[in-house]
Amino acid sequence: MKQTKSIDEQMKEIFNQFGNTQDLSSRSFETLTGQKGALIYFNNITDPKEINEVIFPWIDEQGKEKQLNSQRIQETFLIRDVQITEDIQIIVDNLLQGHVVLLLERDSAYCIFQAEKFPFRNPEQPTVETTVKGTKEGYVESLSVNIGLLRRYVQDKNFRVEHMEVGALTKTKVAIVYLEHIHLPEVLEEVKQRLKEIETDSILSSSELKQWLEDNEWSIFPLSRITERPDSTAQSINDGKIAILTQNSPFAILIPFTFFETIQNMDDYYEKWYVSSMIRLVRVFAFFISIFLPGLYIALIHYNPGLIPSDLLVSIAQSRTQVPFPVIWELLLMELTIEIFREAGIRLPKPLGQTVGIVGGIVIGESAVQANLVSPITLIVVAITTMASFSSPQYSMAYSFRLLRFLLVAAAGFLGLYGFVLGTMVLTVHLASQKSFGIPYLTPFAPTSYRNWIDQFLLFPLRWRTVKPSYLSRKKSKGDWKPLKRG
Repeated sequence: MKQTKSIDEQMKEIFNQFGNTQDLSSRSFETLTGQKGALIYFNNITDPKEINEVIFPWIDEQGKEKQLNSQRIQETFLIRDVQITEDIQIIVDNLLQGHVVLLLERDSAYCIFQAEKFPFRNPEQPTVETTVKGTKEGYVESLSVNIGLLRRYVQDKNFRVEHMEVGALTKTKVAIVYLEHIHLPEVLEEVKQRLKEIETDSILSSSELKQWLEDNEWSIFPLSRITERPDSTAQSINDGKIAILTQNSPFAILIPFTFFETIQNMDDYYEKWYVSSMIRLVRVFAFFISIFLPGLYIALIHYNPGLIPSDLLVSIAQSRTQVPFPVIWELLLMELTIEIFREAGIRLPKPLGQTVGIVGGIVIGESAVQANLVSPITLIVVAITTMASFSSPQYSMAYSFRLLRFLLVAAAGFLGLYGFVLGTMVLTVHLASQKSFGIPYLTPFAPTSYRNWIDQFLLFPLRWRTVKPSYLSRKKSKGDWKPLKRG
């Protein structure tokens, strides 16, 4: 678009692009040589200090003796990069990114200065992935800050960052982060291809982007990992994974992701290997409890009581003599109550939510037993299952466990042990059929890779863990995985 109009007409044309919104500001000026000009910017996403102390004083100084033009400004303004354009759409896009647009009289091009300043909070302690000995900083909503946090952990010349945009309206910036000499090229190409194929108006968070990228949108299991910890992301990148950071989101997406990473937590790597191995075994035990205990309880009580030891069966029968509901409805009633308390505790203010959750759970649970609405054994099963479901370090996987629990309860309620076993088989087949960006979901157990067992259910000593996972890294030389020796 050629600037044959006056400064006022040019400003009016730009303002009309935004419907004359009132947070778009302009600042007109006239140099000592008589040349008119104007600065246009959004006052809530642009740094006023940059305008008042850098850009405007420089323009005022340069305009004392000579007429200004875009080419001269680009060559002499060395403080920041200056972009020159005549395209009105590029101007609109840059204004929305917090940049400053300069209009000059008798010049056919616009100058764009970088002066963005979006509000964001400082890195704080993670609230979802808490650790005892780990770092106390998490991601924020600024993409540049998050990349800077990763740069501090991974100071390697092979650290790569590639930017893309997703969302036709939001134009959300996305950064693909990886190590050039370690990552698998086919996984990186698949990531780029899937990002390019996203067709939607709005992408506002990493969690939303994650759903667009996953292999199977119908699977109840997460096929990629979400983390708010830079140290966890750095470790994954060092292993050969690819991280995706999203503007305005304090979470990173890590891909590929395997099912057995569910039991891994950053605290494991800050403790002795035998302590971490014991804790992981506890998580595995809790995993089985949270999924299978309610369904197994229904199957045994309702269909196959003969499989329960006599003394325990008598005790259970006595506790259920006054309960008017079938055991499956009794258990579902308590599970539903627990879910209500869980949601209420999240939505209430933090100090009040914890109090209401604890007191409400104790009072209602005991009142339900005394009123013979539920039996004590059912209350114990539900309580143990609920506590076990919180043991998963991966927040998204905990939701999958909760859904699976209800599905297995329904299967056991209809067909007893047959339904329970059938549901377990269907679950196993489903897990074995899933892939995360070409990597089998049950790796390294299906397919079997003994080399990668050093960081699964049991954590091997630190000197054995110098090997990178073979399904993630291009480094596969035999010497890479031998344990280091002292002396």
